[in-house]
Amino acid sequence: MNFQTRVVLPSLKVLVVNPLTPSGQMIMVKILSGLVFGEDQLIDLILLVYSNEKPVAEQLKIELVQCGYCCYNSITVSSDLPGVSDADVFCFMSNFYNLNKIELHKVDNDDQFDALYLIIKIANNLSRPASVQEEPIDDGVKFVKKPKKPEPNPRKPIFMADGLAAMDILMSLSKNMPHDVFFCPTPLPDIAKSVLGDYLKVQCNKINDVLVWAANDEVFHVEFEKPIIINDQVNVESQCDWDMVGKDLLQSIDYDHTQFSPSWMKKEFIEKVTVSALKNPYGSIFRAALFAKALRSIWRARTSAENKFYCCMGVISDGSLRTTKGYPYVLPLILCGETWTVNRSFEETPHLRGELKRINKAVKEHHQTFIPYCKKFLQENVINKSFIPDSVESSTGYSTVAESSKSSLVMQ
Repeated sequence: MNFQTRVVLPSLKVLVVNPLTPSGQMIMVKILSGLVFGEDQLIDLILLVYSNEKPVAEQLKIELVQCGYCCYNSITVSSDLPGVSDADVFCFMSNFYNLNKIELHKVDNDDQFDALYLIIKIANNLSRPASVQEEPIDDGVKFVKKPKKPEPNPRKPIFMADGLAAMDILMSLSKNMPHDVFFCPTPLPDIAKSVLGDYLKVQCNKINDVLVWAANDEVFHVEFEKPIIINDQVNVESQCDWDMVGKDLLQSIDYDHTQFSPSWMKKEFIEKVTVSALKNPYGSIFRAALFAKALRSIWRARTSAENKFYCCMGVISDGSLRTTKGYPYVLPLILCGETWTVNRSFEETPHLRGELKRINKAVKEHHQTFIPYCKKFLQENVINKSFIPDSVESSTGYSTVAESSKSSLVMQ
């Protein structure tokens, strides 16, 4: 006999934008395998593609179904523009070359144009649903309210982009959306641990937690929790001693004060991380791993409300730490349930305050250049449909709005 020992959870609707990209396919495998939302969570997967990509998406659907993943409940292929209520989790694989800083002169490339077009079109269709008021009924004597069955509380949606640029588009071009539903992963904590691990000749998992504040992969600041190496014995005997590293470790690595010190961490170390980050390590495997790791952290916080989860992630700022409210940043977060707050560790340090001014400047410059470009792009290429011939306007594109995409037009 087979006894059910665990509660069957309501299925979770997960919509994936650009699922045919290598990183999108890897994300779907991780989701259906239970590596993101858990093995007990059934998944209703929605693959959002251009209309001309449907045959390929249907083949991918058959392949995923035949794999028999433990979390599979249903898979749907769609070309309809999604609304906020169409899914619980939205995964945006933008396919930009640089996920966190768009170089506008490269948008003329067909792949980048299509990626930008799709994100902008979806963002423009997103809006917070209006609350429905109960209507009174006149029974001839008095007004009474319609009896309603109690409904379960709706899940707060998660909009997970693969970088700061896509997240900025989603927040800026959508309508009345709350800022705290948008997220994106960042590679900087992993890169920082990797660089420091190589330098100190220790494994990355022995390095303590990393806190990152960033505008992109070039302008950022990094701090480590004490001590830098987990389980390191630090004895501060004088004001000259560094309270981040024990004397035994300093002797074992045989570095002098110019090679490993607080000043080295603020300058040379940041330069090393910048050089590594500028190599643009956004291959499909790395991108999918970052995406899945960040999404799993958000979900764990939501399904176990008593616990707090500490991580670094891209979000739309709430104005904490004198950042600009409504702009995209990478910040150290404390996730708890469906909410998050900014981790205020190191808030009072003068060096971080100075770095945040530099980060604020970079965020504002990119946002104030990029978003007006996106709005102009929206007007010219989506609303006015300047590049779409009249003869194909009604026969291609997303079925809900009878508009055509450049990709659909070129490939038909």
